[in-house]
Amino acid sequence: MVVNYDSLADIRARHQDKKIILTSGTFDLFHIGHLRYLQAAKSYGDILVIILSGDARVRARKGLERPIIPENERAEILAALEMVDYVFIDPAKYKKDQVDPIHTDIVNGLQPDLYVNDGEDIRFFTVMDKSKLVILPRKKGGSYGSTTNIIKHISDMM
Repeated sequence: MVVNYDSLADIRARHQDKKIILTSGTFDLFHIGHLRYLQAAKSYGDILVIILSGDARVRARKGLERPIIPENERAEILAALEMVDYVFIDPAKYKKDQVDPIHTDIVNGLQPDLYVNDGEDIRFFTVMDKSKLVILPRKKGGSYGSTTNIIKHISDMM
């Protein structure tokens, strides 16, 4: 289900007896690496909440040509997946190596049991108890297991 930022406290209230897992990402051009990552994240608990990087954040991090798929469509795709319970679009602006106050609000509102990511994420690694952080090893997701590699492969074919 795609929800808005203001719904996070409601998610915790609805699932008080469940283990809530928080993760985040861009999930542009959804591929097998994304699927395997989300399956692994979900294996840590009962409820999987995804913070989807909004279009402005993706452009600031990856360049003006990205994302390929607009944020609302990426959110809808993720929400349709069996292992995903909630998706919301991150309203924060991108600031390299800085925590936006909204990420503290996200943690305080949702009160996740764990934050799962495939690398250190400054947004949450500085605001959550270290015992609640899980870093999944990055795995190759098939022949072109990243959106960047898929884009490069298509470009090389042209």
